[in-house]
Amino acid sequence: MSCIPFGGHFVKNGMSSLEQLMLDDEDFPITNTMYGALLSAVSVPNMFLPLLGGRLMDKSGHRSIRFFLAWICVGQAIFAIGMQLKLYWLALFGRVFFGVGEGSVVVGARVFIASWFRNKELTFAMGVSVAITNVSKMLAKATVAPIALYFGGYVQALWYGVAVCVASALIGVLVCHYTLNLKRIVKSRVISEEALDPSLHWLKDYADKKRRKHRWRKSNSQAKQISCDNVQNFSRMFWVIALLHVNFINVFHLFQNVSASYLFQRYDYSIVKAGVVSSFSHLFVVFAPFIGLAIDHFGGRILLIILAAILSVLAYVFMIFTEINPIVSMLLISICLSFTPTVLMAAIPNSVSRKSFGTAFGIVEITDAIGATFGNLMVGYLRDETGNYRAVMMMLLGMAVLVLFLALFLIFEDSRHGWVLSAPSGRSRALSVDDEDPWTTRRCLRLVTVRTERPTYCPRTVLLRRSRSSFIITRLILELGHYWYK
Repeated sequence: MSCIPFGGHFVKNGMSSLEQLMLDDEDFPITNTMYGALLSAVSVPNMFLPLLGGRLMDKSGHRSIRFFLAWICVGQAIFAIGMQLKLYWLALFGRVFFGVGEGSVVVGARVFIASWFRNKELTFAMGVSVAITNVSKMLAKATVAPIALYFGGYVQALWYGVAVCVASALIGVLVCHYTLNLKRIVKSRVISEEALDPSLHWLKDYADKKRRKHRWRKSNSQAKQISCDNVQNFSRMFWVIALLHVNFINVFHLFQNVSASYLFQRYDYSIVKAGVVSSFSHLFVVFAPFIGLAIDHFGGRILLIILAAILSVLAYVFMIFTEINPIVSMLLISICLSFTPTVLMAAIPNSVSRKSFGTAFGIVEITDAIGATFGNLMVGYLRDETGNYRAVMMMLLGMAVLVLFLALFLIFEDSRHGWVLSAPSGRSRALSVDDEDPWTTRRCLRLVTVRTERPTYCPRTVLLRRSRSSFIITRLILELGHYWYK
């Protein structure tokens, strides 16, 4: 599942290592603004389409992801043809075409993971996704420039990206095939009340949820269920998470899009060395699954987000105001990326209902696209106007400071919702919304309540009612005491 968007991420991030080759091409020279437009062109469709793609995932299942995977292969091929024929308009069209499918593929992969891994393994599963995503980015930055130099032009590196997209699409087809078969098996086991392997916790949780839903539908066919499909019913905490995600991601992604060129000019590195050093910003992200596993068991998401915000400020301060080796800043960025995207992505299923997963992830992808579109254009414009990266780096430092303030505000929102984000995954999911588990349905995070027919007695619901207040107070005391002692 985590390999589905591999090709899209590979192509997007490989552009960073090819930037200087494009700017120095005498036969087909482009400006920094034109390069920024090529980057932004991918994000323009993502300002609207991931929401449609997310709704499609919610309504028709995950099979539609195969269509978007084929779409990005065609888009990257058009872009490569445009650059080979030296037709900028065709290359720009290819990037837009590619962007139409890329955002929906990312949303689809996240919905896949959020649907199959719900409780104890959720953050771990998101960590695996983030790790593989950053492996694709690291490989792109480290390999596309050598391939371009070996074959005598960056166009060959673009066709290399097409091959990676095709391989990623084939993986997506296999994933869809096997998950559909697994769904059929689980459905038959649920109907026949057969047991599943208890060692597979993620599959057992998925089957238990389907089993409760099946029983409830048989006995309460006319009852109403809570629906959070309406965006206006999304909680404020979800919007804070989305805003924090777009700022945090763009603080690093805007830099990573030009990092090789920045290192080439700022530190006089060769093109290959600049690409390799810039890839260090993805080095520690391979440990994201293990960090996610620890978070699933012990909690503490908010504190990690605060730590990442502080480290991001330090990374830019080192690059702007000191002569410290840039590898230090690259590694600090890598540490930040190793857990914060994982935490934020895993927090979204805890702030919305399952029926709204596709819509919620689509909204996050749209906000990311808006930030990337205008951010890349601004980076290119500032670079052309000033002739250096000083203004660009100051802008990114300001965004890093904004991330720190948003992270502090998220603490307040988390306290209002009973420290959902600070709790281990099993507990945080118990305090959030699951509109497919009507026996234990909670509030819709906007305090939207609907009277439903329930059994007169449900031990789990009674236990949650009695323990909610004591849990919030106890959790706060333990968190403060634990980290004060440290």
